[in-house]
Amino acid sequence: MSPYTEGPDAQGPDVVRAVPEAAGLEAAGWNSLLGAEDFFQTPRWLAVQEVNSGTAMDFLLRERGGTPVAGLVTAWADTSVAWLLARPDAMLRRALEQEVPEAAGVLRDVAGGDPDRLLPSLVCGGRHLGRTRTLASPDATADDLSALLDSAEAMAAERGAATVCFPHVDVRDTSLTGLLESRGYRHHPSDHYAWLDIPSGGFEQFVEEMSAHRRRRVRLERRALTEAGVEVNVEPLTQALCPRLGQLDANLLRKYGNPASDEGSARMIGRIAEIMGDDVLVSVARQRGSIIGFGMVLRSRARGEEQWYGHRAGFDYEAQGKLPLYYDVLYYQVLDAAAKEGATVLHAGIGSVKAKLARGCQASEQRSYLLPVHRTEGAGGAPADDRETTT
Repeated sequence: MSPYTEGPDAQGPDVVRAVPEAAGLEAAGWNSLLGAEDFFQTPRWLAVQEVNSGTAMDFLLRERGGTPVAGLVTAWADTSVAWLLARPDAMLRRALEQEVPEAAGVLRDVAGGDPDRLLPSLVCGGRHLGRTRTLASPDATADDLSALLDSAEAMAAERGAATVCFPHVDVRDTSLTGLLESRGYRHHPSDHYAWLDIPSGGFEQFVEEMSAHRRRRVRLERRALTEAGVEVNVEPLTQALCPRLGQLDANLLRKYGNPASDEGSARMIGRIAEIMGDDVLVSVARQRGSIIGFGMVLRSRARGEEQWYGHRAGFDYEAQGKLPLYYDVLYYQVLDAAAKEGATVLHAGIGSVKAKLARGCQASEQRSYLLPVHRTEGAGGAPADDRETTT
């Protein structure tokens, strides 16, 4: 029997309902659940993901008395999706290669000895890289979050998922980690999420607060770029930039084993430009007029506070050679531009945590939480539709 009740009889004071498209989230009251650091779960960014993710997405909303109190984003992950950094089988393989102690237990108890058996999976809490979570208003209770998980787990079983996965839960999110563990989810570390408080004085203040040794090294890096004729500027993302940025984005993805094409990356970046408008910027490195590197930043202005999020990057590795492009493109120039705009935090995301810590970032461990699913008989992986579940 389906866990969903359709039609007007599903209405009630306590309900979890699916909003069928990101375009309907704002009208449903989703924005009332967002905090200052929930940029990747805003309706605008979820509209980007809905187009670019290549899979079915669902948006579950918990209401009490007709008022939204909690929300959960889900995405269907199987072997066809290319976002390996949030796909449970790829994350577990990486943890095993790195000899993460908890990974062996997850491999045995959840994956049955084979990471491929984690798929298909219902990825919950957003597939963005870091700080996977449920959304909640100040009035939300543990029962509200449990109701969301009940609905997500029932949906996973109905569609024939092998697992439910929360890919990057921050260890400081104790309300969610405690709830998941009480429901039998197993976990292994997936990465570290880094962020940097932006000094009001921008790059110059940032450098002055470094040790003398590190300060001298940064100055030498910047001098090397100047002598090589490299200029880095933060500017709006335009459609004219997308073909070249797509080439560089695909370069980086392929370097780290992710499937990518120049054309596919260019289309994805173009969609981001179209949907995000003035809230997407690119830090572009040019050498004698040719673009050889870029970093993308997204601006969040929730609840009166501006924060910037590093999102994508790419480089012409042949032109780059040994030039120290990475930090100038992704940190130094962005810090200066962000400080001028009054932004308070630069979110540096996952990966390269030691290098980020060395440049003043803070970091917190992220965990991949996994639950094996008892599949509903006759499950067929149906796409999302407009339905509600009563609780």
